[in-house]
Amino acid sequence: MTNNLRGRRLRMLAVAGLLALAAFRLPADDNPIQVIAQKLSAFYATTLQEKAYLHLDRPAYGTGETMWFSAYVVDAQLHRPDTLSKVLHVELLSPQRRVVVRRTLKLVGGRAAGDIALDDTLRAGTYLLRAYTNWMRNVGPPDYLYQRQVQVWPAAPNQSDAASKAPLTPLSPSSRAVAAAAKVDVQFFPEGGSLLAGAPATVGFKAVAASGRGASVSGQLLDEQNKPVGAAFTSQHAGMGRLSFVPAAGQRYHARLRLPDGSSADYPLPAVQATGYALRVLDAGENFVVEARYRGTPGAPVPGPAMLLTEVRGFLIGLIPRPLTDDGAPVTWRVAKARYPSGIVHFTLFDAQNTPQAERLAFVLNGPAALQLALTPDRAAYAPHDPVHVKVRVTNAAGQPVATRFSVSVAEAGAAALDPDAGNIASNLLLTSDLAGYVEGPGYYFQTQTPETTRALDNLLLTQGWRRYVWKDVLSGQVAGLAYPREQSLTLGGTVTGMGQRPIPNSQLTFIQTRPQRSVATATTGTDGRFRFIGFPENDTSVITLQARRAAGGSNVIIRPDFGPPSLGPSLPPLPSPITAPAIADYVRRSRQQQVQERQNRPEGDIRNIELSNVAVTAKRALVPPDDPRRLYPGVVANTVVDFTTMPSAQSGIPILTLLQGRVAGLTISGSPPNVSAQIRGSGSPQFILDGVRTDIDMINNIPSNDVESVEVFKGAEAAIFGSSGGVIAIYTKRADRNYKEPASPFTVENGIVTVRLPGFYRAQEFYQPRYGAPVMNAPTMDARRLTLYWDPAMSTDASGQTEFVFYTADGGGNFQITAEGISLAGDPSRGTGQVYVAPKQR
Repeated sequence: MTNNLRGRRLRMLAVAGLLALAAFRLPADDNPIQVIAQKLSAFYATTLQEKAYLHLDRPAYGTGETMWFSAYVVDAQLHRPDTLSKVLHVELLSPQRRVVVRRTLKLVGGRAAGDIALDDTLRAGTYLLRAYTNWMRNVGPPDYLYQRQVQVWPAAPNQSDAASKAPLTPLSPSSRAVAAAAKVDVQFFPEGGSLLAGAPATVGFKAVAASGRGASVSGQLLDEQNKPVGAAFTSQHAGMGRLSFVPAAGQRYHARLRLPDGSSADYPLPAVQATGYALRVLDAGENFVVEARYRGTPGAPVPGPAMLLTEVRGFLIGLIPRPLTDDGAPVTWRVAKARYPSGIVHFTLFDAQNTPQAERLAFVLNGPAALQLALTPDRAAYAPHDPVHVKVRVTNAAGQPVATRFSVSVAEAGAAALDPDAGNIASNLLLTSDLAGYVEGPGYYFQTQTPETTRALDNLLLTQGWRRYVWKDVLSGQVAGLAYPREQSLTLGGTVTGMGQRPIPNSQLTFIQTRPQRSVATATTGTDGRFRFIGFPENDTSVITLQARRAAGGSNVIIRPDFGPPSLGPSLPPLPSPITAPAIADYVRRSRQQQVQERQNRPEGDIRNIELSNVAVTAKRALVPPDDPRRLYPGVVANTVVDFTTMPSAQSGIPILTLLQGRVAGLTISGSPPNVSAQIRGSGSPQFILDGVRTDIDMINNIPSNDVESVEVFKGAEAAIFGSSGGVIAIYTKRADRNYKEPASPFTVENGIVTVRLPGFYRAQEFYQPRYGAPVMNAPTMDARRLTLYWDPAMSTDASGQTEFVFYTADGGGNFQITAEGISLAGDPSRGTGQVYVAPKQR
């Protein structure tokens, strides 16, 4: 089955490549661009790249709420639902980029659905949601995967908003300018890649504040004599903008910028090149005008003709080569925008030796960015508990009906105000998925098509990198780094290395599975030390022990299971504004009201209903400072603290809970890894907290003890503050410490054995949808002021492009936004929004 699918896909792409090559206008005796184009087509046919997208029920959340998502995986060229990968990985990373939640989902026809419960003890902040197939990891670094920053506000009833208000420390006037320059990073990007002496230049710039978000700046370009050059300039959307001038040979330029706090700072521009190539792309309405220049060394031979290749998602257009002179005189090409599909246009200028000399990105939008998805409620206003009937109709630009698959949410309109420029399926597929790095507010570029948004989008493409390929790899005919195969089922992979992380080839592996059934197998790693086991149960947790030996028999190796791409990088930006902002304050207030009502309707035995009074906290030794951000409750001191950094046995990788046995009074550890249980004084299972985030015992069992700084154990009243009647075990890792420095080798000698718990596919919860017309005996036990009224991750229209759905309003009044996103079988994204007003409940 898989081989047949792959064959059809390759034939489809081959036809697309031939159609694109047929568009070339080349002399019969000239074929350099055809050679380049054929290599690029071969690259796409070999890599068969994928894209992933997650539609969320809301753009922002509060602690204690649930994030609902619908996943779409498509091929990177035609955007048709992908049927080759069968497994999608979704992860939520904390503000410090530690994986908090993992979901492994089964893909059916490129679709999956899931949810993530945001625990009420979760720290407020900016989290990172990412999704990927294993095959997508071949494209490049982890930031090339689908990623989305999600704001999580302190909305749980037991949390305060004090943490969101950072104290300000005033600076002395003498240090103000230096500090301001340090906290605002400004980079300059010459169009085409370099500044060529005597050639008109456009330079994009991007100013980023310490928070990671764009900073508004203005300034003036100056030469070495501090004389103004050109006109003053000001940043536009997200701290990006441009300036234009003609650079002179031998000059050094710098920009004097006025920063957001009123101070000024100087930033250098790249050096001017006396020789080389320059490339400009001008927007001329229905056409792109491309201008190339060359300036050579006096007396040197004039190079051959310049060649221009343009492509959008693998659809290639080659243009007639133009002869160049060495005096910087321009040569131009004119290409109609109508020749391209919508998306990022990649312009590359090649010399006569087929070497890329300059590149430029632009954007073309032929028709609407998405299919028209109309959402029509049966009325304009409703009362609490009313049914709302919504008709859905999907059409293309010509008004013809389109069959499509989509997901739909109905959420309080105020939630959208927390992130008004959040991305959507169209901005992702057409823009951000083809760019490297973080794009702030991508939805801004697609809200309305105006000269302002068009210029802002071009500023983005002047400053943002390309992600899909590197010309060196394409032209060499080598596809680098296809180390991650497509997953057709649940997979356990990894690498066997030495103590210095060097792969050990041809290692002997013994595979022992003890759950859900017992099996034993042997295998040999490849020359790269990698291994891969497939075919695990979809609906059960597998427990596997791996033992590795070198080919010569030595056991001084380390087995490194592959649990996804690394999550390295700077901490994510803080929440963008104080909680007193009206939209945020109202959202947090309503979220807290909802959670309070939910708690009031929980069974009496729910441990989160415990109320504390007159709790005495006595001081005890703490290794982790009281103000450490990993602490959930800074004022609560542990009953017992265990220092792992001074324990020789902790450096051997022994399981954490095994080391705690006998060191903590009243703690009983039963079983052996991975089937370990813990009890404190015979009560229920304790609550586990990892670096300030609630987790479970399975996650703790997979953390090596040599990665742990200390463990704190809370009992009795101290544990009750956390909402636990069974005690609390808080683990603090070295890497989450803000003062931690990565050692040269983070691993110590182990015995070549590792035990892994591999869960089956995650089964999404069913979204709670009350039906108020039901008999009393089936009525819901609570009716909170729900912020998300309706969520359906898998809807579809028929050939008529139509369907409908029904949901009920809740107690809370106000405006609610209906949002639907999806994609057709032909690869066309669809998106639509609507509004519903609910009158306040009469008292």
